[in-house]
Amino acid sequence: MQEMININLICNDENDKKIITALIREQEDFRITGVGKDGFDAIRLASQTQPDVIIMDFLLGDVDCPQLTPIIKRKAPSVRMISLISKNECGCVDQFLKMGISGCYYRQEGFDNLPSSIKSVYYGGLYVSLPVREHALRCFAIPDKAVFPEEFCHLGKHFSATELHILNGITLGQTDREIAKNLNMSTGSLRNCINHSKQKTGLKNRTQMSVYAIFAGMINPRKISDQFKEA
Repeated sequence: MQEMININLICNDENDKKIITALIREQEDFRITGVGKDGFDAIRLASQTQPDVIIMDFLLGDVDCPQLTPIIKRKAPSVRMISLISKNECGCVDQFLKMGISGCYYRQEGFDNLPSSIKSVYYGGLYVSLPVREHALRCFAIPDKAVFPEEFCHLGKHFSATELHILNGITLGQTDREIAKNLNMSTGSLRNCINHSKQKTGLKNRTQMSVYAIFAGMINPRKISDQFKEA
């Protein structure tokens, strides 16, 4: 039996809502479990339906996406979130990543890539649209170690070579299966390695680990950016 991905859509633009809903329904392994228009709907539906993925607008009228994220995470701990952002909201990408959002989708590029972004975050990847990726990498490129964020200084623990390969794959938006294949390991071993990394650093999720590795200079933003351009 085909594995189904349960999706909640929280969108206050009726035209976008119709387009995304139709696109999701075209996929045999996607299922819509809830549709809403504001933060209240997002919290209520997350608690009631326990979806695999939530797609939601950055601006929801009653609350913005970054403030909403930790509340949803408490209601549905395993959910992965994709935020739909516009040009004026690109500067907030660093907030999204630090809060644990798994995808930042640039709505001006249309929604053709949305199914692949859903699958990417569902299987453990991090999806960031190209215009947003470049902005995020500029935010994370710190030229002077003296401005290394205080909240990361106490960690002081480096990742192994294998862990860095995994984090690089996550940053590129690869799925667990793709990363595991590249490293010639099982997905189970890969996830055990990620869990060990979380315990070692005290970080809560994959996004935080990727951000930490970039801030600490363990992942080179320029090299990653070049890989994005070549893709």
